[in-house]
Amino acid sequence: MDTQEQIAVIVHTISHQGGRIDALNAVLSSMLRVARNSPGLREAIEAQLEQNYSDLLARSENPQYVAGFESVRDLVLAALK
Repeated sequence: MDTQEQIAVIVHTISHQGGRIDALNAVLSSMLRVARNSPGLREAIEAQLEQNYSDLLARSENPQYVAGFESVRDLVLAALK
């Protein structure tokens, strides 16, 4: 496979993932709107995020991965307020 073909495969893969990311974002936004108005659900999401974060810190050796998780977690927590 030459360089142009490799670039085409990469672009196709990224485009496909972009659509998936947009769909996940739309679903997450909808769920956060519902959770914001459901105190028990909001608290459960917050607790689960913190548990997942603790687990991640215990097992991850990649600071960029942890930083990515922190960034999304902070956005989700802000959206729940």
